[in-house]
Amino acid sequence: MFRVSNHWMQTRRKALCRLMVFVALLWCAQAQCEIVVVGGEDGYKPYETFDDSGEAVGFHVDLMKAIAREMGFEVRFELGGWEQVRAALIEGEIDVLGMFVSAERAESVDFANPHVIVYHRIFIPSDAPTIRSIQDLTGKRVIVQRAAFSHEHLQEIGLDAELVLVDTDAQGLRLLAEGGYDAALLTEHRGRFTLAEGSLEQLTVSGPPVLPVENAFAVRQGNEAMLNTVNRGLERVMASGEFDRIYEQWLQPYDGRSGSGLSPGLLLAAGMIILLLATLIAWQMKRILNIRARQRAAERQLEFLKSHDSMTDLLNRPAFENQLSQFLDRCDGRNEHALLLINVDQFRLVNENLGHAGGDRVLVELAVHLREIFRSPARIGRLGSDEFIVLMPDTPCEKALSCGESLLSSVGGLEPQPGMRLGLSIGLVPFDGIGNSVAQLLRRADCAGLAAREDGGNRVHCWHDEDRRLAESIGMLRWVGRIQSAIHEDRLAFYYQPIVAGGTPDNRVHAVEMLVRMNTPEGEVLAAGQFMPAAERYFLSPEIDRWMVRSVLSWLADNPEVLDCLERININLSGRSLGDDRFLEFLVNSVDLHSAMIDKLCFEITETALISNLGTARRTLADLHRRGCRFALDDFGSGLSSMAYLKDLPVDYLKIDGGFVRDIEHDRTALEMVREINRLGHAVGKLTIAEFVETSSIRDLLTESNIDLLQGYAIGRPAPPEELLAWCRNRIADTHGLANEH
Repeated sequence: MFRVSNHWMQTRRKALCRLMVFVALLWCAQAQCEIVVVGGEDGYKPYETFDDSGEAVGFHVDLMKAIAREMGFEVRFELGGWEQVRAALIEGEIDVLGMFVSAERAESVDFANPHVIVYHRIFIPSDAPTIRSIQDLTGKRVIVQRAAFSHEHLQEIGLDAELVLVDTDAQGLRLLAEGGYDAALLTEHRGRFTLAEGSLEQLTVSGPPVLPVENAFAVRQGNEAMLNTVNRGLERVMASGEFDRIYEQWLQPYDGRSGSGLSPGLLLAAGMIILLLATLIAWQMKRILNIRARQRAAERQLEFLKSHDSMTDLLNRPAFENQLSQFLDRCDGRNEHALLLINVDQFRLVNENLGHAGGDRVLVELAVHLREIFRSPARIGRLGSDEFIVLMPDTPCEKALSCGESLLSSVGGLEPQPGMRLGLSIGLVPFDGIGNSVAQLLRRADCAGLAAREDGGNRVHCWHDEDRRLAESIGMLRWVGRIQSAIHEDRLAFYYQPIVAGGTPDNRVHAVEMLVRMNTPEGEVLAAGQFMPAAERYFLSPEIDRWMVRSVLSWLADNPEVLDCLERININLSGRSLGDDRFLEFLVNSVDLHSAMIDKLCFEITETALISNLGTARRTLADLHRRGCRFALDDFGSGLSSMAYLKDLPVDYLKIDGGFVRDIEHDRTALEMVREINRLGHAVGKLTIAEFVETSSIRDLLTESNIDLLQGYAIGRPAPPEELLAWCRNRIADTHGLANEH
């Protein structure tokens, strides 16, 4: 009996010890995970709200969860009224809150790097006259959300209108629908979401997007640790592509999502599984904690590499922007400072003539000159491949201009190869730090640099508010909203332009090039040259290319007679798209979906884009080429040193740069250049296409030069696809009629 009792007591003690170890390990695990409290406005769909089961969901919720996973902390969401959560952030009751960026708000909070630009829209009753701008709201009864950015903006500009304040965007639209008010000025995503969710068919969106504003996560002033954590996490989320997935899920107009998509039963089942897994995780916590300790040690060792460019040892873009942000926080407006953005003129030619290794040596030598000219406390960074930036604290504009001129003189002696001189285009921005943001200063420096290049390069251009050319460069930014609206509102279209075989008397159409167009709300059709430069510069071209590939292939599938009449259908791909792995995957999937027409497809790619993206795109393009797809090298001749690549590139056509073709009537050198490109193209087995064939005399000269294919206004102007379909049907009918006669 005693032995049995003793054994029972030993067993019980062992069980108790195991339970205590289990509890201790769970406590350690909890202690390792910092909990960050994230605020939000309850009901502010699709940014943040509670779903039916009481879980926080939305764009900001998923984005903060992704940042937390990257940075190794936990998040808890506290949602409430807008003024309530703003006060909680300032009082330190919550750690992070997503909000619009403004100089006024920056006086009470610190902003992380902006992650999205949000536009406002003017909502009106469907039967009311159109209102196209904020100024048109003068004298009207306008609904705005209390203490929102739109409310602050209207107060700041002193708009003479009767403002009706509401607590939420949704409340404002419902009030507008009840009648008695002229308009509501609300954010685009939230407003469109409410229109779709509430079936408010008596309301409509009026005019173009207005009042663009950056959205960012805000922290309590002085909380630099949390600010740095959010910035680093956001950078990783964007680099991984997770940000794009979250954006597409939540911020697409008319999406209609109102919750997480998981039923309470599934959430309960998931919770049960998590509890079961927690038991297994606890037993391995010691090993996990050791791994984390080694990771933290490695992160400390790599801290320098993470914040500096590996080739030049200068600050990299994220580190420089972070230091510039901290510097702006300390500015009191009493001193003048300067920011210089430095671009290497025609650096593409340096790479083509010296190779990428030679180009890298030039950049390293330029970094040496930068350090010699700009001494401490100046801070120097490398923003991109050939783009550098310098912050000069407490420096008047005249001294910064002198330093820029000294840099031009210093690098003027560099000669990467005999006869090649290095030039720089430098944009200079003086500022005092009051009301300035990182994004604003970089935009101004970028515009000033563009003005320097437009003046011929190798010079310094200082930002002035009254400079018309800088205003025009900023105007390119305004295209971003117009392009995004056109995509979301399905106002893109495509036209065709014929390509004929050279030397054929019957003007036989060999192929057509599909050209993107934008329809404005006023009914105007805009050519690609008006908006594609801005789309390329601000990373919107892959989205346009997706639309073009999807739309053209679907139209061809619905109209097979077009495929029967033509040898090729050409579609342009931008350089941004070639460098985007997700777009290349989309391209392959789209071609697979329409595999029956693959031998009719030809994608046009610029020479510089293909050469610069060889490592990323070549394998995909070569695979499509083996399966029957064709490729044309567009604007060929702008970099003749790439001729060595031709025998290895998966291209079938060389499209001679139009800058040569349009001058061959009056410039013998241009004509000889066209003939030489044609001869070299034929030597490596490629067909040649001459574009910009604008007169009959140019056409005759190209025919005499044995150019294979011709395209331009003298051949045919761009036209809607319906005309191409009608032409193909008439041609098929004529062919059948001739066959019946025989």
